[in-house]
Amino acid sequence: MAEKTTDARFLSSAADRCVMCGLCLPHCPTYRLCNRESESPRGRIALIRALASGELPPTPRLMEHLDHCLVCRACERACPAEVPYGELIDTARALLAQEGRAEDPSSGPDRLLNDVTRLQRWRPLLRFYQGSGIQRMARALRAPEKMGVGLLERLLPPLPRNPRWHRHYPATGNQRGRVALFTGCTGRALDGATLQAAIRILSLLGYSVTLPDTQTCCGALHLHAGAPEDARRLAIANLAAFENEEVDAVIHVTSGCGIHLMEYPRLPGLTRTERQRAKRFAKKVFEISQFIETSTWPAALDPLPLKSTAAVHIPCSLQQPGHHPEYTFSLLRRIPDLELTPLPDNALCCGAAGDYLLRHPDTARALLTPKLDALEALQAPLLITANIGCALHFRAALQEEKRPVEVLHPVTLLARQLPEPTDLPSRGQAHKMRGTPQ
Repeated sequence: MAEKTTDARFLSSAADRCVMCGLCLPHCPTYRLCNRESESPRGRIALIRALASGELPPTPRLMEHLDHCLVCRACERACPAEVPYGELIDTARALLAQEGRAEDPSSGPDRLLNDVTRLQRWRPLLRFYQGSGIQRMARALRAPEKMGVGLLERLLPPLPRNPRWHRHYPATGNQRGRVALFTGCTGRALDGATLQAAIRILSLLGYSVTLPDTQTCCGALHLHAGAPEDARRLAIANLAAFENEEVDAVIHVTSGCGIHLMEYPRLPGLTRTERQRAKRFAKKVFEISQFIETSTWPAALDPLPLKSTAAVHIPCSLQQPGHHPEYTFSLLRRIPDLELTPLPDNALCCGAAGDYLLRHPDTARALLTPKLDALEALQAPLLITANIGCALHFRAALQEEKRPVEVLHPVTLLARQLPEPTDLPSRGQAHKMRGTPQ
């Protein structure tokens, strides 16, 4: 396992499991766009097999075909031969990176991580930029595009006043458990409202919430960019951060990060001890909607009615094994009068895919356009999604088209509808809903 990233034998053996049946083709977003074999899972597997056997040299063109993959893994879910496509593409990219033919590290995930870190420091200045009228003027003059930051500037969500984050949040009423909240590298900078909503709901359900100080980026972008050692380093840092907390569960609000946290035991390069630690950690990881929907709810904690319609987008990462998208719907059905409609073609990636929307903006927008058209047909004023990258992608496009659709995480909408508790029943008076996660 530790040699997977550099061992061509793994690539050959995994690729040989593909029987070239083509059942993956209709599930692949890039193949559906261009109808080219080289942009399909089957075509990429053939390229990887040729690369591993030495029939094809690691050329920039080959890297381009592999880099166009979103790693949405829809093909993996459809594959009757259970080809581990996600591991295949990550391993091939790592092999190419070792050959010295990967993209410039200055434009990779480390740069994005550094940008997010700087964003947190620049929040006051960026809030002034957004609220003072300078942003409107800058956009009218196309200044962000001329400075080479047009796409990043459009993706920047409205930044409210940054809350003062605490390390520990007590439970409301009787404490029934203790959880840790994974914030990742973007949560506090770009998605503070979702984190605050999660903390509030968990607290109302009787859980104290801890935000470990030393947690960091999950490492998914690094793994997908062919940097497994960097992904391993970040994983070890997170294991250390959360192992020090005596908690019942580790909760995440971003499905892209969450599926990677759950797959820490599969990371290449881990020692046996590290892999055991990763397995113990992964068993505690829960997506926020699943955790709170399967927890005990106080009888008096009834959401207020909301007469509206919400289109529900299910991110690719929430469709992976171990995640349960149905909890997004069942959680939102707690809100009386709210009409829920699945966004058509939820099985297809929206094009965000981590930093894909930055590396391949034209393809990302082409993949998003049918979803925007479907949303327009639904005439829903709310769009619900459980992944920050998807939310930023949708929100930027909707704002650009001046469409009044609000993009929210499911727990953010639910928290809005919860009344302030004045006399919550004790734990003994609470009623059980569908069983508590074990």
